[in-house]
This record gives sequence, C-alpha cells and structure tokens, in this order.
Amino acid sequence: MKVIIVEDEPRAANRLERLILELNSDFKILAKLPSIAQTLHWLKHNKEPDLMFFDIRLEDGESFDILSQHSVTAPIVFCTAYHDYALKAFSVNSIDYLLKPIVKQDLSRALDKYSKLTGVKMNSSLWPSLIRQKKGPLGAFRQQFLIVVAGCFTPIKTNDVIAVTSYLKSSQLIDREGKAWLLDDSLVSIEQCLNPEHFIRISRQWLIRLSEIEKISPTGSGHTVKLKGLDDAIKVSRAKVTTLKNRIQSMKA
Repeated sequence: MKVIIVEDEPRAANRLERLILELNSDFKILAKLPSIAQTLHWLKHNKEPDLMFFDIRLEDGESFDILSQHSVTAPIVFCTAYHDYALKAFSVNSIDYLLKPIVKQDLSRALDKYSKLTGVKMNSSLWPSLIRQKKGPLGAFRQQFLIVVAGCFTPIKTNDVIAVTSYLKSSQLIDREGKAWLLDDSLVSIEQCLNPEHFIRISRQWLIRLSEIEKISPTGSGHTVKLKGLDDAIKVSRAKVTTLKNRIQSMKA
C-alpha cells in the first residue's frame, strides 16, 4: 500500500512514518514532502498513491491549496494541531482527522477505517471521490458518504440509503433501519451524484430509492408513497406522480 506524507516538520513526518509502519509493515512510504510546491511537483510526476497524510498548515500555505490546484482522488487523513479545519477537511477526500500529537490508537483507527472503506487492496485509481463524483458509467456514482458523529467520521454506504430529505440548508440520509444521518450537502448536490436508475426525486424535499417502495396510494390531496422500513408515508409532488408511476411500472415489466 503506497503512501505519501505531507508534513513540514521533519520530526513529525519521521514519527508518523514510524507509527504507520509499526501498525502495518505492508505500507510503503513513497515520499515525505514539506510544502505545497513540492507536493504538487511530486503528484505531477508520479502515480497517485493509495493513501495520503496531510498536515494542514505547511511552510508555504495550507494543504487545501494542493487540492485546489491538482485533482486528487486518493483518500486523505489530515493531521493537525488545530480543531478549526474539521468541517473543511470533511468537504474533501478526508477519511479521518487526527489531532497532534498523533497517538498510535488514533492512527490505528484511521488505518482501520481506510481498510474498511477500500478493502485495503483497492487500487487508488478505483477509489471513488467521497465528495466530487463524475456521473457516467457503472461505478462512477457515489458509493458512500462520510457523516460526522460526535467528532468522528462514520461511513454510510449508498446501498444502505433508502431516502434523502432536505433539512434546513442541508440534508438527512435515511438508512434501511430508519435512522437519519445529517449531511452538509444540499439535496440537489446529492441527487447529482447518485445513480438515477436507483433513485428518483418525488418532491422538492424528498429523493427515494425505487427498490424500497412498498406502495403508492392516492389521498384526498394527491398521492403518498410508503417505503420499507419507514413508518410514515411520504407525500409525492403532483408533478412527479406520473413519472413515479411509470418508473414503478417499468421495474415490474
């Protein structure tokens, strides 16, 4: 498993390398880079690694500048002495956010999370961006979401999501057990990265998984749809009823 470390303090970089190799000797540290400029140069001339460790404040700026200047699809573990960047880290390819001084237990958790998300052996070229996904052929749609729970990142697989609803200026994912998970993304942005063969927008507030539809029922004011695992029926927009019925019918054909 190929790794790069972006850290401008040599002692911190060496310590992180040692801890990584103590936890998993199969990892190979390809480079330890102290700046934005050197990291961009390395990424331009080398194949992207499987995993990246980024300090946030570097000698020539913040490591987020790397991501704004170079397309990075590999997962990132941010390592910093500051609490302030957690939400910003969550908006990119971050799978964990470790506070310095890094302790072995926290690093082990991050590597375990990487293992669960990727199966460890997944090539970085197949890693789906956690935030920015291209739409197109099979495998290009978002495969999982990262949710912040009690300061930790929790992965929610897209296959476990049965519905998404707007919540204030954000959204809530609803899983097969009926649990709701708060997500910063808007409903529109989530809809754009999900496979339209699996999900359908039924109103301004709701996006649902077609395979989880139990029944669609007429009411005095329109129609509602009942999903498996949810107690309450969801109102369908009048403009969406015909499209929804056609999609359900095509699934049964």
